[in-house]
Amino acid sequence: MSANAISSVLHTVKYYCHDLWEEIGDHRVSRLPGLNGGPWHVISLTLLYLYFVKVSGPAFMKDRPPYDLRNVMLFHNLFLVFLNGGGFLLACWGTKFGLTTMRCEPFDPNSPAFQDQVLFYLCYTYYVSKFIDFLDTVYFVLRKKYTHITGLHLFHHTMMPFWTYIFFKFSSFTNNGFIPMVNGFVHTLMYTYYALAAIGFRKLWWKKLITRLQLTQFVLVTVHSTYFLFDSSCKCSKLLIAFQVLHGILFFHLFYAFYRRAYSSSSSNRKEQQQIANGSEISKKQN
Repeated sequence: MSANAISSVLHTVKYYCHDLWEEIGDHRVSRLPGLNGGPWHVISLTLLYLYFVKVSGPAFMKDRPPYDLRNVMLFHNLFLVFLNGGGFLLACWGTKFGLTTMRCEPFDPNSPAFQDQVLFYLCYTYYVSKFIDFLDTVYFVLRKKYTHITGLHLFHHTMMPFWTYIFFKFSSFTNNGFIPMVNGFVHTLMYTYYALAAIGFRKLWWKKLITRLQLTQFVLVTVHSTYFLFDSSCKCSKLLIAFQVLHGILFFHLFYAFYRRAYSSSSSNRKEQQQIANGSEISKKQN
């Protein structure tokens, strides 16, 4: 193969792996790590995550006792409480308590305005946090809590990095700030629960409430996205908004199925245990 042919092949590879993504994406966000070129870092990190969770992690733990990670998990959860909670408060400040996300307007990542730059880097922090969330599953593996690694858990954790990459790279519009803001609020409560559980608190009454908040989140996302899907004045990609609608419906279905399995079965078990206890009491009295 001649030098010209090799150069042509390399140029073609570079174009499809990098240049094409800069042409069709928003090159203004490319100055941030992980957003220059195609989604190859997302694919690589996600595949590495799945390989550890499904193959190398369980193999490593096969002949080892579970690790005691309570202190590590406490620090991890507290960090995410402050990250998500602080992000939510900043988002409320920057979007006038979400009013900005109720409009579909182009957002300029290069805007010199302080408020716009705060929101820009806040969105990037949200994107990076989806990779930090991988550690939730890593802790399950190292603690041998394999039953916690459900299909829903893996699907949710592998989809979110791709989802945030796509919208950050290809859709700089104000309406897209709605999902990170609502999600930040839900995750603040969720990781607060995890932090308390790591300390040793059990049977916290608001565990079920968190799942209900997640279901409410998906309803709000679906309604919000559906509105802009049919808003002719919104110049945001209708294809991406349609995916937002499908995302909300799909995750509502998956989380609702989990909710019914987790809480309907537990309530049924409590009723059965109560019936058994009552039967034992009756038996004792009769004897």
